[in-house]
Formats: sequence, C-alpha cells, structure tokens
Amino acid sequence: MPQHSKLAGHLFVLKKHMDHFPPDCTINTPFTEMARQFPGGMFYFDLWPFTKPILFVNNPFGALQWQQALFDKPSEIRDAFSNLTGGPNIFTMKEKPWKYWRAVFNPGFSAAHILELVPMIVTETETFCQILEDQSKHVISAVTLETRLHYQTSENKFASDLRRQIEWTSFGSELNPFDRYNVFRPLILWINSRRIHKFLHAEITKRYAALGIDKGLQHRSHKLNSIMTLVLSNFIKENEQAPQRISLSEFTNVAAAQLRLFLFAGHDTTSSTLIYSYHLLATHPESLARVRAEMNEVLGPAAKTPALLRERPALLNQLPYTLAVIKETLRLFPPASGFREGKSDVSIFDEDGTAYPTDGCYVWVVHLALQRDPKYWKDPHSFIPERWLVGPGDPLYPVKGAWRPFEFGPQNCLGQSLALVEIKVVLAMTIRSFDIQPAYEEWDEIHKITRTRTVYGNRAYQVEGGGGGAHPSERYPCTVQTVL
Repeated sequence: MPQHSKLAGHLFVLKKHMDHFPPDCTINTPFTEMARQFPGGMFYFDLWPFTKPILFVNNPFGALQWQQALFDKPSEIRDAFSNLTGGPNIFTMKEKPWKYWRAVFNPGFSAAHILELVPMIVTETETFCQILEDQSKHVISAVTLETRLHYQTSENKFASDLRRQIEWTSFGSELNPFDRYNVFRPLILWINSRRIHKFLHAEITKRYAALGIDKGLQHRSHKLNSIMTLVLSNFIKENEQAPQRISLSEFTNVAAAQLRLFLFAGHDTTSSTLIYSYHLLATHPESLARVRAEMNEVLGPAAKTPALLRERPALLNQLPYTLAVIKETLRLFPPASGFREGKSDVSIFDEDGTAYPTDGCYVWVVHLALQRDPKYWKDPHSFIPERWLVGPGDPLYPVKGAWRPFEFGPQNCLGQSLALVEIKVVLAMTIRSFDIQPAYEEWDEIHKITRTRTVYGNRAYQVEGGGGGAHPSERYPCTVQTVL
C-alpha cells in the first residue's frame, strides 16, 4: 500500500501521479503507473472521502479469482446504469434474474446470428462512408431494433437523447465537486430517460405486432432478424413453458432497459475503438498496408465489398490480421475496466499466497494497467498486431488472462461478437477508400496549446467521455482524404 495519511488517505499520492499526466486523462492512467510500484500486482488505495478503499488487482491470477467470485456491482455503477438504461439490466442484476434474462438475450447475440445482421451493418456503413462522421453510433440501432434512425444524415431526437444521457451520466469518478454533484443532472437525466423509454416501448410493441403475436399468430413467419425480433421469439417460446409466466408489460419494461444498455455500449465503446483503430493504422503505415492487402485478397476491390459482404458475410472470419489489429487496439486503449464490490467472506490471493480481504472494499481490475504491464507483455506500449498471430513460446505470445476488454466467464460482454463484426465491416468498407490522419498539431496551434500533452508518447490519450467510457482526447481531430 502507498504511504498513507490519516487525514487525506492516499489523495496526495494520487495527485503526485496525476501531475505527471495531462489533467483531462482518465483516472485509470495514473493508477496504471502507480501499479508498477507493486510487482505482485495487488495493493489497497484509500480515496476517502470520495469513496471506499479500493483493492487493485493487476495480475491474471487475481483477475481470475475476481471473475469467479461474482462480486456485485457497486452502488455508483448500479445508479449510473440505472440512469442509462431506465431499469434493471443484465449488467447490474443479481445472479438469479441475470441468469434468466441473459438466457433470453443470448440467441440474439450468438456469433452465427450476428453474421446474419451483416447486411444491415453494411447498409449503415455505406452512409458512413459518404460522410465519415459520428463514427459507428448509428449501426447499433439497426441491428438491435431493426430501425434506421438516419442519424448520420439528419438530426434524430432519440439518438440525440441517447447521446445526451451518456454525456450527463456520472460514474462517480469526478474529483471536482462541481462536476460530481451537478444540481441539474437529475432533472436532465429524468427528462431524457422518459423520452428514450417512450421510443423503445413503441419499437418493442411494433416488433411484437410484426410477429403477429397481438393477433394470436405466434407461428406466422416473418423475415425480421434483428436482435429484438429474435429475443421476442425466444421469450415467447421460453415463457410458454415457464411455471410462472411473465406478462408482456413486464417483459417490455425489462427489455427496454436491456436495449438501452446495448445501445449505450454499441454507441459509446465501439465508436471509440473504431477511432483508435484508424489512429493506430494511420500512425503505423506498415500495418495499414498489410490490412489493405489482406482485404484486397479476401474481399476483392473496395467498391465491390458491400455487395460481397451482403452475400457472404462469413468472409469476415477470413481476416486474421484485421482481427489482430482490433485486438491490439483494445489492448492499448481499453474502453472500460472491471469495478466490483467486495464480500465479507472473499479474499483474493496473489501468486505468493498472500491474502487480500475484500470486505468493505471495492475491487478494481484496471484493464489499462494489466494490458500494458511489461510483466505480461513484451514492448507493452508498442502497437504490435503480430503478437496475436504467433504461437506459444514466442516472446510476443499473450499471457492467458492478461487481455480482458470483454472480460471472461459467464458474465462476459454479451455484445462482443457484434462489436468485433461491426468494426470489421466498417474497416473493410473505409480503410481502403479513405486516408484518416490525426490533426493534433493543427488543433494545438489553433487552440494555443503549447504544453506537451501526451500519455506514453501518444497525443490521442484517453479521456473521460461521459457514460464511463474512455475516448480519444479532444474528440480526435483528424483529416480525411479519399484514396485515389
């Protein structure tokens, strides 16, 4: 444990580390550097009066125990996700309801079904290719709801409300009390939540009617293959066999909360990963050339890619180097972390057998710290997609359990297959047609920023982006040119 003050806990220690980084970088960054002082990968940290003590877990051995303990989410996380989703959701539910609703939604997010959604993703990406803005925020609504918001080409009230809800939601990580306790936040979140919920209830009812359920035509065939349609069909089937049936009204309320969760995750975290993929490829020309060559070989000319992916979406599984780029991007710039509430009867042990009780603590697996730890990664701050293509025994080969952007176990990220497919499609349809280059020098000159602002030598360091997700600094200023 770092040097402790009876009056200020570890706040002075945190400030000392924060002073080495840009003031707007994520709180994960100073903790990543702090973790290097504890080679065993475990330490306690006291952030009184802001929160309870935190047990940091920064090794795969401890992270596995953290994963298996099935800790509950802290109240700060539950409250934040309640604002985002408007109700109980599978990210914060207790184990029993979580098992039921996870089973209901699992078929909609299976790898096989996600490939069936590729034509929808292609359609949205075609628009994205024309304007190259707002990143991937629109795709998630099409594949989840079977509804096009046209947010890329015109203002959409629902999408704007969703974005506003994300930006106003607090996860309690703000140290500035004026930001942390904004008096306008509850009202704005309440208004947005009502609007979002009203829209989603109408969409669920529309999907229900399209299936013919409201007319008693349960077995009527429709070629509606959005996630929501498949979930509705699965719910009806499971509900008919359940000893205690769930009413459509109850299902609609819970389903709306899950849809808000998926929309938030797909809108916020996938878009930041896509931006970082562009950035890393732009700053590593050899990797960019290799991605383009792989796509040319597998998908043919860029102009024919949309039609080909609609017909043969499984070709996305034949892009190993592209997948390696995405995985390396997620290693260097993970959008989130694992934050849980400890239990009175659970301790986590380090590799030497030392027990770390979790009672009265939060338990935090900082993905950024673990995924940039030189103990587990050769050249941890370097972009090396090849590490995902080598075999065991190679110095680059990833240590099991040290890469955790989607987490592991039964409570892993439900939407990981969708996220990976979405990013592959967008890259396949854009990376050969556009050159996207960072424009931080021009940005800093325009905004009179003279002080060096980098993290690990990177100007596109991660900042808090609202809703708990990490985003590139300054919203990633860049230039876009058509490849001739």
